[in-house]
Amino acid sequence: MSEFVLSVTSEMENLTVISDFIASVTMKLGLNGDQTFALQMAVDEACANIIEHAYGGRAGGTILITCQTVNDDVVVTIHDHGRPFDPQSVARPDITAPLEKRENGGLGLYLMEKLMDSVEWEFDAEEGNTLTMRKRREKPTI
Repeated sequence: MSEFVLSVTSEMENLTVISDFIASVTMKLGLNGDQTFALQMAVDEACANIIEHAYGGRAGGTILITCQTVNDDVVVTIHDHGRPFDPQSVARPDITAPLEKRENGGLGLYLMEKLMDSVEWEFDAEEGNTLTMRKRREKPTI
């Protein structure tokens, strides 16, 4: 099992650091371009939401990202101590509606759920918020 860890503060500028970290990890794990893109997009959405909503845009909060392999999955765990988040409280977007009829926002969760094989949230008043996302590694074809 491989494990990679990154800790950053809750600042939008750190999204580049996070993206570079994910790219480095996926390269070390031998993931293909599509898998790397999916992981980068999902983690970027999650971290942007943490910065904007959990920490209310305040710098100085901590975001801890752990990437590890578990069997054929890449598991990304994102931990923060911001405001709790209930994914059930967010309406999923109607992607069939014309663009001018769509609500602003709400695509982040939709993208995370579409790009990853599983997305799970845990909330604990003392331990903070934990988001766990899994992506199955595709077997290379010979």
